[in-house]
Amino acid sequence: MFKYKYGSCFIWIDVEQSVLNRRVDLRVDEMVNAGLVDEVRQIFIPDADFTKGILRSIGVPEMAKYLRKEKNIDGDDESKKMILQASISSIKRNTRILICNQLDKIQRLINEKMWSVHHIIATAVFEDDTEEAVDES
Repeated sequence: MFKYKYGSCFIWIDVEQSVLNRRVDLRVDEMVNAGLVDEVRQIFIPDADFTKGILRSIGVPEMAKYLRKEKNIDGDDESKKMILQASISSIKRNTRILICNQLDKIQRLINEKMWSVHHIIATAVFEDDTEEAVDES
């Protein structure tokens, strides 16, 4: 789901849930492969408050949880992989929750504030994009 402001109205580009979930999974996997763990490792402070500022961004608290546990596992790569996968799954879940919250906000703006929102369903476009990305893997 994306929103674009256009004049005095919004354009809401909608994608059906299963396609969106696959897109979220792909995007998170891409971020991890591009170095998300090391990026969070650079700003990681074990006892930091991950509920404020940039530290609360989706991906940071989940990876921080992994990094805390990683330090306590000596040489057990399988355990590290399991903990990392759990953190990645949390990022995917939390991203989906954020999307649902954004959709709820859009519905409130439409229903309560009577905002003019142009709704475009773009499932086919993103479905093709997701299928191509899966084929490349």
